Amino acid sequence: MIWQIMLKEIHHNLTTLRFALMVILLPVLFMVNALIYSHGGGGYIMQMNDYNRRVTENKKHVIKYADQSLAELALVGPGETPKRPSRLMFSAGGVDEVVSRSIEMKSEGIISRSGGGKDEDYKWRPPLKLAYKVESAGNTPTRRIKINWVFIGILMSFFAILFTFDMIAEERARGTLSLMMSNTVSRGQVLLGKYFGAFVTLMVPLIISILMNLLIIHVLGDIPFGTSEWLRILGMVGLFALLVSTFIFIGLFFSSRVSNAITSLVWLLLTWVFLAFVFPSLLGTFVGNLNPIPSVDEISMQRRAQLDQIDDEWKGGANKIKKAPSIEYPSRTRTWAEYFTAIGDTEKQIADQHIDQQLRQVQLARDLTQISPIATFQYAMEGLANTSITGYMDFVKQARRYRQTFIDFVKAEDQNDPESLHIYPVREGLSQKPVNPDAVPVFEERISYRSVLSQVGLLVLFNLLFFIMAQVSFLMSEIK
Repeated sequence: MIWQIMLKEIHHNLTTLRFALMVILLPVLFMVNALIYSHGGGGYIMQMNDYNRRVTENKKHVIKYADQSLAELALVGPGETPKRPSRLMFSAGGVDEVVSRSIEMKSEGIISRSGGGKDEDYKWRPPLKLAYKVESAGNTPTRRIKINWVFIGILMSFFAILFTFDMIAEERARGTLSLMMSNTVSRGQVLLGKYFGAFVTLMVPLIISILMNLLIIHVLGDIPFGTSEWLRILGMVGLFALLVSTFIFIGLFFSSRVSNAITSLVWLLLTWVFLAFVFPSLLGTFVGNLNPIPSVDEISMQRRAQLDQIDDEWKGGANKIKKAPSIEYPSRTRTWAEYFTAIGDTEKQIADQHIDQQLRQVQLARDLTQISPIATFQYAMEGLANTSITGYMDFVKQARRYRQTFIDFVKAEDQNDPESLHIYPVREGLSQKPVNPDAVPVFEERISYRSVLSQVGLLVLFNLLFFIMAQVSFLMSEIK
C-alpha cells in the first residue's frame, strides 16, 4: 500500500507548476555554478594557478637565501605556507572566501640602530612570525550570494515545503483522506507513502542536475576528480537527501496539524525563513556582542606598548645591548639573542591570540546555529569541501607546527658547523655557510574530515525528531 500511495503522490507532483519550476530552475543553477567555478573569476583554475605561482616563488625564495647562508635563511624565513585550493570549492565556499589562502612566515624588514655615545650602529631583522591575513568579503551582491551547492540546498529545502504543505491538509479538506483511510491502510503507511512520494520527486531531478554539473566541471573546466573527491561528492548527495528529508517531515507535521493548506503554507514559510536566515543572523550578532574581539588598532596599540616596554628594559640603563653582536664576543651575542627572543615571544603571543579569538568566536556562533538543519547542512558541506572553519583552524595549527619544524631544522643544521656560535636567532650567532635548499622542510597540508561526523549525526537526529513529530501529529489529527 505504501508503494501505491507513493506512486499516486509522484504522479500528482509531476503535473504541478511547482515541479515544472523546479526542473527548469535546478539545471540552470547547477550549470551556472559549473561555469563560474571552472572558468569564472575566483574559480578553481584561477586559484590553482595562483597557488602554483606562490609555490614556485617560495622555492626561489628558499634557494636564494639558502645559497647565501643558513643565518640569512633563518632570519628571512621560508616564506609562505599556502593553502591548497579545494577541487570541491564549487559546492561550498566557506571561510576560504573571507580569509587568506596562505600564512606568511617572515621577518618584517630590517631595523637600523644608529650609534651614539657608547652605542654601536647595527642593523637586524626582527624574529620570524606568522602573518595572518583576513580579506574583506565586500558588500556587492555577487559577494553576498554565491550560487554553490549550499545555496541550492537551501533552495531544495524551500521546494520540500512547497511539495508537502498541502499533502494532508488539502486531502482532508477535499475528503479524499477519509476515503483513503476507509480501506485497510494504517496512518503510518499513508504518512510513509506521502513521504517517499515527495522524496523521490525532489531527489531525482536534483541528482540529474548534479550529474550535469559534474560533467561540465570535469570536461569544460578540466578539473580532475580522484577517489577522495568522488567519495566526498557522494557524501554531499547524502547531505542533500538528509536536508530534503528533514523538511519533508516538517511539511508533513504542519500539514497534519492545521485545518487548511494555506495556513500550513504560512507556518512553513515562517519556519523556513526563521531557520534559514533569522536564527543564524541573530545568534551571530549575539555571540559578537557577548564576546567582542579587540579591533586591529587596539591590537596594534597593545603590540607597540609591549614592544616599547621590552626596548626600555633591554636598551635603557647601563647594561644590556649597547654594543652590537659579534662573532668575536659570544656573551654580547647571547644578550641580543635574549632580546630577540623576548620580542619574538611577544609578537607570537599577540598575533596567535588575536587570530585564535576570531576563530573561536566564529566556531562558537556556528556551533550554536547548528540547531537549524539548514546551518548544519551548510557546515557539513563546507567540511567535506575542506572550506570549513574547522579546516582552517587545522591549517593554522599545521602552520604553527611548521614554524617550529623550520626553527628546529635551522638549529640542527647550525650544530653541524663547528665555526658557528650556535646562538639563535642572531645572524652573527648562526652558521655563515650555505645550506642545501632541498633539505629545508616543506609545508604539507593534511586534511581531516572527522568534524563532519557530528553534523551528519545532527541531520539524522533532525530526521528522527521530525519524523516522530509528524507521525504523532498525524495519529492525533482528525481525518475529516
